[in-house]
Amino acid sequence: MTRSPLLVALGASLVLAACSQETPPPPAEARLVQLAEVVAETGQTQHEFVGRIEARLSVDMAFQVGGQLAELPLNEGVLIEQGTLVAALDREDFQRAEREARVQLQQANTELERQRTLFDRGIASQAALDSAQTNYDLREVALQTARRNLGYATLTAPFDALVSRRLVDNYTIVSPGQPVVRLMDVSEMRVSIPISESMVATFDRANLVSLEAAFSFLPGQTFSLEPRELVSEPDAASRTYRAIAALPDDIPANILPGMTATVFAEFDNPAGAVSGLRVPLAAVSSAPDGSQRVWVYDDAAGSVVPQTITTAGFDGDTVVVTTGIEAGDRVVTAGVSSLHEGMRVRPLSDTARFGSPQ
Repeated sequence: MTRSPLLVALGASLVLAACSQETPPPPAEARLVQLAEVVAETGQTQHEFVGRIEARLSVDMAFQVGGQLAELPLNEGVLIEQGTLVAALDREDFQRAEREARVQLQQANTELERQRTLFDRGIASQAALDSAQTNYDLREVALQTARRNLGYATLTAPFDALVSRRLVDNYTIVSPGQPVVRLMDVSEMRVSIPISESMVATFDRANLVSLEAAFSFLPGQTFSLEPRELVSEPDAASRTYRAIAALPDDIPANILPGMTATVFAEFDNPAGAVSGLRVPLAAVSSAPDGSQRVWVYDDAAGSVVPQTITTAGFDGDTVVVTTGIEAGDRVVTAGVSSLHEGMRVRPLSDTARFGSPQ
């Protein structure tokens, strides 16, 4: 069968046209990028600490004389008033020593009076009278010492206190200076806050705007703190200093030493601190003309746009930006050297970071 030359020519032209057309490439896959929001410097900084509750004063009570404990009446965790008996030694030996010293003083006084009478009559010498006077003075000191030791055999609370711990058991023989009971002055509870050396160096109390504490067992509530002191010796292990602040009296909970609190502190920036918009140092790169720029994420287009900026220096790991961007803009903070204008990107979320689907 003979084909029409016209049909053959038409078919060949269609085949050639189809071969000459190229398949359009698929759109490039959006690149994952890490973003950070531009932060406006407000002139104030906020800090968060984990503080430890402490008593105003903690004292380990100890006897100044040794002996056997005869009374240890207090239980741990009880509140006692000033002057309450804390512990007492067996006082029999101390009472006996006091009686002996009193009798010896009476004998010395009798001998002194006799020597004085003899001296007045010209019978006794001045040396004998002086010796009797010296012996009397020594016996008087011995009586004072015996009475003092008798008083030292009893311990009383020096202030209204919480009995924190009994450090020995009753009937124990204790040495002078050996702690027996720990008392805490809880009339004012305090928070010990660890602070870095940089804060100690750059901030002072005049910079403090607010200081508040929060407890996990009192959700949604914060309590104002009153600064008390700064411990000027750093911790040997952490090399941090301690700031002490007082808790208010109206906290609706039983706050005890050893508990933890979250402390929020707000400071005015110290004099000389640089202010402005802040972006991470890794977000800033150099443009071909030598200017500095950041890559701003366009949420609507799903792409990045280079933005020229002017800076006012560094502050730690951030760059202070004066013009070119606004607070709330999101900028790319990693791999900025491989970006180009209009490049499609998508934010790197935590799920994507671990390989989960977007």
